[in-house]
Amino acid sequence: MEPADAVNVFTGTSNSRWMLFPGATLPFGLVKLSPDNQTNVWNGGYEYTVNSISGFSHLHAFCLSGVSLMPVTGPIEYNPGLFRVFPGAPDGPFGGMWTSGYRSRIRKETEHGAPGSYSVDLLDWRVKAELSATMRCGVMRLTYPATAEAHLLLDFAFPTEELCQIHEARATQTGPGEISGHIRQSNNYTGEYTVYFVIRTDRPLASLDAWQCDPFTGKSTNYGTDWQTPVHYQRKISEFTGHDHCGVVLDFQTAEGEQIQVHTGISLVSTAQARLNLDTELRPFGWDFNAVVRSARETWSRVLSGVEVAGATAEQRAIFSTCLYRAYSAKSVITDVDGTYVDMNRKVQKVSDPAAAIYSSDGLWGCQWTLFPLWTLTRPGVASSWVHFFLEAADRGGWIPEAPVNGTYSPVMVAQHQQSLIVSSYQKNIRDFDAERAFRAIKHDLTTQGMPVANAGYAGDRHIQAYLDHGYVPDEAGPTSNTFEYAYDDWAAGQFARALGHDEEAREFLRRSGSWRNSIDPQLKYARRRHADGRWVEPFDRFRFGTEGGWNGPGFVEGNAWIYTLFVPQDPGGLIQLIGRDEFNRRLEEGFEKGYVDLTNEPNLQAPFLFNYSGQPWLTQKYTRQSLEKFYSTSPLAGWIGEEDEGQLSALYVLWSMGLFEMDGGCSVKPYYDLGSPLFERIVIHLDGHYYSGKDFVIEAHHNSPANVYIQSARLNGRPLTRAWIYHAEMVAGGKLEFEMGPQPNPQWGTQPEEAPPLLRRSP
Repeated sequence: MEPADAVNVFTGTSNSRWMLFPGATLPFGLVKLSPDNQTNVWNGGYEYTVNSISGFSHLHAFCLSGVSLMPVTGPIEYNPGLFRVFPGAPDGPFGGMWTSGYRSRIRKETEHGAPGSYSVDLLDWRVKAELSATMRCGVMRLTYPATAEAHLLLDFAFPTEELCQIHEARATQTGPGEISGHIRQSNNYTGEYTVYFVIRTDRPLASLDAWQCDPFTGKSTNYGTDWQTPVHYQRKISEFTGHDHCGVVLDFQTAEGEQIQVHTGISLVSTAQARLNLDTELRPFGWDFNAVVRSARETWSRVLSGVEVAGATAEQRAIFSTCLYRAYSAKSVITDVDGTYVDMNRKVQKVSDPAAAIYSSDGLWGCQWTLFPLWTLTRPGVASSWVHFFLEAADRGGWIPEAPVNGTYSPVMVAQHQQSLIVSSYQKNIRDFDAERAFRAIKHDLTTQGMPVANAGYAGDRHIQAYLDHGYVPDEAGPTSNTFEYAYDDWAAGQFARALGHDEEAREFLRRSGSWRNSIDPQLKYARRRHADGRWVEPFDRFRFGTEGGWNGPGFVEGNAWIYTLFVPQDPGGLIQLIGRDEFNRRLEEGFEKGYVDLTNEPNLQAPFLFNYSGQPWLTQKYTRQSLEKFYSTSPLAGWIGEEDEGQLSALYVLWSMGLFEMDGGCSVKPYYDLGSPLFERIVIHLDGHYYSGKDFVIEAHHNSPANVYIQSARLNGRPLTRAWIYHAEMVAGGKLEFEMGPQPNPQWGTQPEEAPPLLRRSP
């Protein structure tokens, strides 16, 4: 059994986003070829409980979509004047009835998915569809019945999570079995961008058709099912240009069981680059579908074999493998095979090293606790690649992007936590980048008022000037929570400055990192909204959730006052002292018992590990194990406890189940890991010898069980370890960390003042 075999790609696909799907991709692949079955809805794309499929599209990154192919048989015009060119509604009807469109029912028992491959039988069209992918290419093997009317529909305006406007779509037949073209489109978060494609089949087309719909009549409530919309259908064409709802149809004649392989190259640069990607990536496989599947499976197994676990249950080991897979499957490389890409100014650029990458990602808010620690520890080369991308973006656009959708500056989320990856990489000796250049970029972003930029984006912090003027973000300017977010960013920058010997900048950033105190009411000892004149906003409700007016209005971004009171990862000791240790522990434990703690979203993910700083590490052990065992599964219906985003909650599971966390995001000059209760009896981290001197780091939890969640004692390389933390340098030197586990807390372990976590033993 290979590591990829343990992954369940259907996990959470009934409650996850567009970016988490059961189809085929490679780690950070541009192409994510996967089935879709929903209309334009939040969490659009694939819904596990919908027993139909409306197409297989090639891009499933945040706000990136395009090139949806659907095999169909039978007449396209199935009643006089009515055409099967709409995807139909997820709830039917089906079977060729006049409202079904080109959607097909499926039998779940025929649906199979694994890292790098997917297959399903399309009941209504009697077609078996099999999918695989390389980094920039999709591969389909379609098995048709005997028919003179076999089709492959390319719908340019298929439903996605974020509704796209199709400004221009173009397709040209460029060979007996080839079409090429582009889709110029936009949505709320990317501005305008173009997806270029070359689609090549291994047998000639019988003909090429196209359709263009008039604007929707509004007679239907489901996008794409408005059968009364006039359709202008063109037969036997060689080229087509359209807009809005339109598409082309590749026509074939097939014998029973005949297979057609479809190879699609994708680029965000040009059609020529899409062809280059297609030829470069698929020719080495001889255009063979099975060879692509084998290679994808082997690629994923290499990534997943970096960490091995033993013990616990088969289900928990499957969750671990699936979460490790999700930490690499959602974000995307957008450079072509030769390093060409389109920058945030919509200019074609080329990275100096073709092996380098430009990435597309949702907001990196909160990743300092999830993906970043996982990457820097287990795959430091990935961390390095992202750092180089950040610096390339800063050189081209003037700012490091916090939400680099399509490599640009998307107006998503808040703060500049992406800098934590740069800082923690440097502190962990991942230093194959220009550190001074990186510090200049970070200093610029944290001292310059953010600004709107081209293509509907926003760079930098919207409320940094108000924060600098008042020492907090006033209610009149923006979210109170940004005071806490910005203060953490200041601290991380201060640590970087300190490591580089920039003492003056270090002092200033570290002074600013104490600004969180200005947004905590000293009487109530809770985070609180505050006016520009210093008055506290009335009335006060510590449980009132969210902001007024989206991410940038007054209030707390995806949280409340109770949650953000705890958001001081750079100075937990100062926070505990301000509240009082006993009251702090009472509040925090009450938060777990009564559900105030929110482990479904990024701002509160540090909550269990705060007990390591308040003198009760056994409660860290209790609540992390409780969360792992209660809130995660491989169920398609509820794989994660909240919004998975792009692997964030998956990365959290991987770290917590190894008994590891980084309160400060790994940004200390001498970084360390907070220790929790490992879920597995044995964990082996195979260290990257290019960056780290050790070969393996092994974590063993003796007598571990669902009841024995408490650490009784620990040894590091055979010597007693009485602290609830371990330096990064100690881990990457290789060796073994052993725990003795038991059913009752040991209040003596990890609680001695002289061995308190480093954040408690120094000023921020």
